[in-house]
Amino acid sequence: MKFKNFLSTILFFSFCAVLYGQNFNRKEIPVFKNNKPLQLPFAGGLKAGQFSNIDLNQDGIKDLFVFDRNGDQVLPFIKTGLPGSLDYVFAPEFISVFPKMRNWALIVDFNHDGVEDIFCSSGLYPASIEVWKGKRDSNDRLTYDLLTFDYGIPEILQFPISNGYTQIYVSSIDLPAIVDADGDGDIDIISFEADGSFASFYKNMSMEENLGIDSLKFIRADICWGKFAENQFNEEIFLSNDAFACALGFTSEGNSGIRHSGSSLTVFDNDGDGDMDVIIGDLASSKLKRLFNGGSNMLALMTRLETNFPPDDITLDLDVFLAAYYVDVDGDNIRDLIVTPNDVNSGQSEKHVWLYKNTGTDSAPVFKFTKDNFLIDEMLFFNGGSHPAFADLNADGLQDILIGTNGIILKDGNRKYRMVLLLNNGTSQAPSYIIEDEDFLNFSDFGEFTGRFAPAFGDMDGDGDEDLIVGDARGSLYLVVNNAGKNNPMTFDPPLYFYADITVGQNAKPQIIDLDNDGLNDLLIGEKNNQLNYFKNTGSVGMPIFSSEANIYPNTDQAGIIFLGNDFYTQNGAPFFIKSEGKLLMLFGTEDAGIFTYDQIEGNIYNSFNTLYTETGNINQGRKVTLALQDIDNDGYYDMAVGNERGGIVFYNTIFTTDSSSSVDQYDYHQSHVNIFPNPASTSLFIKTEVEPTFLTLENMEGNHIMMLKNNEPNELPDLSDGIYIIKAMSKSGIQVKKLIIIGQK
Repeated sequence: MKFKNFLSTILFFSFCAVLYGQNFNRKEIPVFKNNKPLQLPFAGGLKAGQFSNIDLNQDGIKDLFVFDRNGDQVLPFIKTGLPGSLDYVFAPEFISVFPKMRNWALIVDFNHDGVEDIFCSSGLYPASIEVWKGKRDSNDRLTYDLLTFDYGIPEILQFPISNGYTQIYVSSIDLPAIVDADGDGDIDIISFEADGSFASFYKNMSMEENLGIDSLKFIRADICWGKFAENQFNEEIFLSNDAFACALGFTSEGNSGIRHSGSSLTVFDNDGDGDMDVIIGDLASSKLKRLFNGGSNMLALMTRLETNFPPDDITLDLDVFLAAYYVDVDGDNIRDLIVTPNDVNSGQSEKHVWLYKNTGTDSAPVFKFTKDNFLIDEMLFFNGGSHPAFADLNADGLQDILIGTNGIILKDGNRKYRMVLLLNNGTSQAPSYIIEDEDFLNFSDFGEFTGRFAPAFGDMDGDGDEDLIVGDARGSLYLVVNNAGKNNPMTFDPPLYFYADITVGQNAKPQIIDLDNDGLNDLLIGEKNNQLNYFKNTGSVGMPIFSSEANIYPNTDQAGIIFLGNDFYTQNGAPFFIKSEGKLLMLFGTEDAGIFTYDQIEGNIYNSFNTLYTETGNINQGRKVTLALQDIDNDGYYDMAVGNERGGIVFYNTIFTTDSSSSVDQYDYHQSHVNIFPNPASTSLFIKTEVEPTFLTLENMEGNHIMMLKNNEPNELPDLSDGIYIIKAMSKSGIQVKKLIIIGQK
């Protein structure tokens, strides 16, 4: 086997944050709930977490690696406190260590070198497994290499069949068991096949063939490990009474086609007899089943089925599609059990991370229910689909936050939609938030008809105070008029639904802005489809008038022409406008493509906005990213609150200044303040600036970042196509730009 190197690049935004200060680094702010400070406020939420142990900081204590299937997010937590405690700190500095992963991910040290490895769903080949081997570099930093093979498809785990090799199958929504199932010292794999009835046993032959523990070579040794079978159409499980025969298959009258896909497997010794038992979760079930092995490690035979797991304590009853994780949670070197939904969209999202502490031994566990909100009780967590908006609601001069949500998924599958108010009880330089109202304006009363609330503030009626517009899942708007008057604590009239009869596509996300500079606030609304809807205010001050047809002039459903076609990753657009250095910018959250930034907006409503950044700040918060910006600490720079589908909020500093004394519109491509030698250039470059810049970057003409540059030092250039590029020198006095011509490379 060989290794394909995974290059862990340090993003230039993060690099600048360390060296120079203000940038797109995370921002920590105190948050209080019920007069208690939250310990993990900005972990970003947790919907469908998958838990593994890993020693991140090399202190000999197992920490937690959590992979949230909702948005494919890595959440590292460092164990603190004494053994037996549940104290953790969120450690986002470790996120960049890990490769991009999808669908599922488990940490297992397969070669016993003390550095944990990653088994996860392949990003290249569906229903396959890729393995990332962990190692420590010369600076003792954790890095990962993709393990590849010299047969079949190099990047995935396979086993031989008659005419070659085929993948070890794992459905994108299943969770396999990565464990030494036969007790021979190497890591095996157990996974349900495509029809969902039997779990195949993929035996690792490394020990038998003396290949060394560092190898992974598999055969399919058993098509029905444990000899049990799961019904193709429901969660029913049947056992076999013969160690050499699979349990009978199933049919069901009136059903046809492939079974519902979705099962989780957790394999470990549950009863201290030295062989491997299994806990199974099913797509349609709110419970777990435990099967006990009456055979052996070499010939597993499940002989006893337990449907009320755990029987001696609080039995699991949690919607839906559960998965169990046998990990050491409290640092006592005895593994405990975490159970949570494995369903990305429909799993229960309140009290949905159950922890059972192990009061027995690691090989003969006794599980005792401890809590149903492990980790999430310390997060700023809104249960799903968070959408922030800043406003000073109590007129104390501090920016508060209103969070729209996609609701709490309850035990019966219903949702409780709501908005949550966070009041700023800090100072103008040091913000601090308290959770003041968890059902602001009683918006949960509208839950039967609506949902996915997206608030925005602005003066709709021209009376000088800020009103509230709320978009919803149906694509309609609520208008909530603030009748308090300017500089007074906001008081609101009852919400008016179907405002102006405007209905766009699903998941309306409005912004209030005078986009055409006529003195009247217009509406710009993002939505699920690839449309950005502009509704021009044709009324007068105090009497706004909107036509409800988005595609009829002066309205348009393609404001800025930012979409080139139907693209899933840029759907669910969430626009937000700021004025930075005299220039109007639009930041735009997306379904799964991060945050875009656009300029050249004025005068271009019906033409194309310019893409300034495609991955603003290299911020990745998963699916359905929303955002709001405000300078909440009066440092002259916008701060950014980012929401996501997991239901959390994360704060970031930004590079966008609120000081308009230096206009970005005044870019001069011929300024003498930035000197480049040579220009045209080929393989290297020397830059000298008269003012020490905050940072220097090289970008292409589309605004995409290529590399950071050094001032007053030689810069070796990467392979570039011949053409024109841009060098940006950013400092506190503004942004200066120079053209760079590359010739002679390609």
